[in-house]
Amino acid sequence: MASESSESEDDGLRRRALAVDGEPDYSTGPPMDGFEYLRRVAFEARQTPDIMRAENMDLTALEEETATSGGVTADEETEFAPPAWAKPDRAWVRRTVGDFSDLRVRLSRILARFPTSVRRGSYPSNADKRDWERFCVDVREPPLGALVAMDAVTCAYLLRHISRGLFRYDYDSDGVDVDDVIRRLRWFHALVARVDLPLDADTEASIRSAMKGVARGRLSTSSEDDELLPHLNLAIAIGGGYFKQWRGE
Repeated sequence: MASESSESEDDGLRRRALAVDGEPDYSTGPPMDGFEYLRRVAFEARQTPDIMRAENMDLTALEEETATSGGVTADEETEFAPPAWAKPDRAWVRRTVGDFSDLRVRLSRILARFPTSVRRGSYPSNADKRDWERFCVDVREPPLGALVAMDAVTCAYLLRHISRGLFRYDYDSDGVDVDDVIRRLRWFHALVARVDLPLDADTEASIRSAMKGVARGRLSTSSEDDELLPHLNLAIAIGGGYFKQWRGE
């Protein structure tokens, strides 16, 4: 009995749920029944080593995919680290993350009070994502009513849309539209306060790419008195400190 128990433990995840005896017969062509199919599977599994080593892998495709998707690496976080005068105080970051967490709780309570059927008001239909995109462009201050009116799918869609814009924005150009950047950041703040958790992989990646764009924007600021700096730091505190998609400072 001890020997059987030991063998069972050694099998681990490889233990067979449907045991079959005998060797497979490949001369019959395709397997004639389920038992023959299982014999072939078991036989091929026995030919596979427990550990396989991949050598001389070409990682070019993977690196290109990471670059185009806006994924962030530790080296990029170091590359976009701000000068000392642009870095927020850690105590401020902690307070900001705590306040943001409280904001999410308050907003979730408001959403719970109003069923979807009575949230519409004068806002776009949740079926019209393009109309919501235009609404985000036309409205500088995200109204609470809009956050209540949109459903979870629309919110996640708009968050990805706004995040892509923050990632792609040319912060180094001479004609940066400060009002436009602030509008985008305010919508980012509002949408991350509304978005449902846990985040799906695409939405999480979009926040990560937004952090990379915002960090680039912070490097383009000229001094601690720059009008954009507090807005950029707020976004990074939330995206990093709360959602863990950046260092948060």
